[in-house]
Amino acid sequence: MNVSNAIQSRQSVRAFTQQPVDPAVLREILELAGRAPSGGNLQPWKVHAVTGSAREALIQAVYATAATQPAGEAADIRMYPEGLQDPWRGRRADCGERMYNALGIARDDKPARFAQGAKNLSFFNAPVGLVVTMDRSLAESQMMDVGMFIMSILLLAQERGLATCPQASWQMWAPTIRDALGLDESEMVMAGISLGYADPGDAGADIRQPRAALDDYASFHGFEEH
Repeated sequence: MNVSNAIQSRQSVRAFTQQPVDPAVLREILELAGRAPSGGNLQPWKVHAVTGSAREALIQAVYATAATQPAGEAADIRMYPEGLQDPWRGRRADCGERMYNALGIARDDKPARFAQGAKNLSFFNAPVGLVVTMDRSLAESQMMDVGMFIMSILLLAQERGLATCPQASWQMWAPTIRDALGLDESEMVMAGISLGYADPGDAGADIRQPRAALDDYASFHGFEEH
């Protein structure tokens, strides 16, 4: 699989089998992802991989917090800005509707929507969960580096036949995550990633989202001279 294949075939998978991930493969993915671009070579990312009892302990800790604080805790970074404007607001709404339609969940079926949302807290049943963090002393530019590190993980996993789902929702539970994993207060929770093998029998494994046309986001300057 080349890079173009990996980008085109990658999608956010929300249904996984219990087939375990070879630890050696996971280590290879994370080591190669560490080659991601980094301004000044700061390499600001940290990643905490959980499976087995450690994964279950983290999930149960977050579930317990969510039971009393369903709106989440104090996130380290904003997931979305207040007053999100179009076209981004419309894209977000369309994304949600496409997902729930694919899963057969009606707009007015609040219990089913809540249950689907709760699956975020269990890494969608994936056998491996990754929590990506960054030191609080760093700046917004290093957040871009972390994003490139995450994308590298997603593409390397895709190349190896593994499925992933990057999850900003883990930002909502930063204090509980730090407590469960024994992390210092200086580590900001940037994202979670579900990682494993897709369950082809579940609709959550194949929910495609549209992308904007090239001319909607790209401008070309000076090319008319050639």
